[in-house]
Amino acid sequence: MSTPEAATGSASTHAAATRVTVHGAGLAGLTCAALLARAGCRTTLTGGPSAGGPRHLVLNEPTVTVLTHVWGDDVLAGSHALTTRRIRWGPGAAEQDLPAPAIVVDAPRLLAILDRRLTGVDRLADPAPSDWEVHTMAVHGAGGTEATGGEEGAGGVAVGRRCAMVGYAPLAPGVPATACRMATTVDSWLYLTPLGDGRAMIQAMTPTPPPDPDGFLAAELDASGLGSLFAGPPERVTVVPAAPWLAEHRAQRGRLRIGGGVIRLDPVSGSGAGHALRTAVLAAAVITGIRDGLPADTALDHYARRLGAAFLDHLTACASHYRAAFDTAAWAEEVRVTEAAITTYAGSPHGFGLTLHASSTVDLRG
Repeated sequence: MSTPEAATGSASTHAAATRVTVHGAGLAGLTCAALLARAGCRTTLTGGPSAGGPRHLVLNEPTVTVLTHVWGDDVLAGSHALTTRRIRWGPGAAEQDLPAPAIVVDAPRLLAILDRRLTGVDRLADPAPSDWEVHTMAVHGAGGTEATGGEEGAGGVAVGRRCAMVGYAPLAPGVPATACRMATTVDSWLYLTPLGDGRAMIQAMTPTPPPDPDGFLAAELDASGLGSLFAGPPERVTVVPAAPWLAEHRAQRGRLRIGGGVIRLDPVSGSGAGHALRTAVLAAAVITGIRDGLPADTALDHYARRLGAAFLDHLTACASHYRAAFDTAAWAEEVRVTEAAITTYAGSPHGFGLTLHASSTVDLRG
């Protein structure tokens, strides 16, 4: 069995003077702190996980690979395995079953495991003087319409207004516990994730926040045909902004942004946790690379543009998915805004950016 130390190599012996403060102890923050500490950086971690995050995470195979490479093969022991995704996307579409191996994890439990495995990192309530600061959290406007600056002025504007509703409900007897389901209605798309304990997490995406989230989610389940899979109505429904967002200021001398502090993906991608992890790995590589002699401007430009390219790919996929599935005015506006952002930023060297350096070692688009 591989171990985190074996996966990342031995720590550098000349890096003691490189001081890094990681703000935020979510998936990205803990992973970045662990990698920096193993590389010999004097690493301090402040704060905790961001508030309002999902209780459960669905980790696809590439994400599981990254997570276990950093934290060890047994870090997901006891989690629930998924095998299949049953999809009906768009009006008149037939259902199709696709192989989709994944793991669903209880997010607070996973973070507690990672925290216990974290070594060589100081925990402080207040930031310590450092050569680098890594920020993991950002502040977004209500409804996902705008990024209001994030911590220390991340900047950036969300592409669209759509939001996600998340709730939980007991599954009806006999419903397979290893198959996720995805379906569309006139107004939303829905995703059902069995949790392995007789319940399922339900996500629904809509262009604008509904006035009655609980009632809206129950009605959309019935409209989608998924309602018959449940033994009761959805409970504990929360509404979160879900329009894609990318920080304007992603990489500066002495400061990097990772995870939710730099990028938010539409849940239709199914890879938000994976992108958060990859930003953490890439940020640690940038800091240690600069420490070891890589030109700072080259490394920081690479980081900013790499995230920009991944984000632009994501917007292109969103526009294609939603154009095919919906024809209401509200969804048409989401598609229009997304296509306008693609046009604006694809040709802008100071927008998302598309130039990738050949030395790249982490593919954020995987």
